[in-house]
Amino acid sequence: MKLTKPESDSATNLEKAIQAIHEVVQECDQKVRKMKEIEELVCLEMLLDFGNIKSIPLVISGRFLMHKGPLKQLRMTSSVHSKITFTNIYLHLLSDILIISSKRDEQFKVQDHAEFPSQIRCEALKAEVLGLPENSFLLHLSKRSTGEATVLILATDKRDAKETWMKVLSSKK
Repeated sequence: MKLTKPESDSATNLEKAIQAIHEVVQECDQKVRKMKEIEELVCLEMLLDFGNIKSIPLVISGRFLMHKGPLKQLRMTSSVHSKITFTNIYLHLLSDILIISSKRDEQFKVQDHAEFPSQIRCEALKAEVLGLPENSFLLHLSKRSTGEATVLILATDKRDAKETWMKVLSSKK
């Protein structure tokens, strides 16, 4: 382009060629990204153990992994001296489903799953007032694979992880 006169036919043809190359590169990038998403789902599908939970196929058109990671589920023991216990869980948030599991070695034992975003709602809570860890939040599942509605109290190790989880769980895809 630098060696071509700005108003010449060659400059116009070069601009068209550059635009066509740009479109081809974008299309290639998009297809590579799609293949990586499919590969990620195939690998995840091999690592999930649904056990007694109704299994779901992971590799379907339009589905992709949005976010994943470990959290702690808080449980209160109902006794005279109520005590908080922590269970390590792992969440995989796909574009249309949330999978809740426990990680054992490299495998994930699925505990539950729910449609996303229709059956999931995230809510902040005043953890300090309730005596809960600072980075706690509520995860409402209005309907899930193992039964009816439930609310989970989840906690992250860091504040930014909590904010990230709350943002992705509150998104509408």
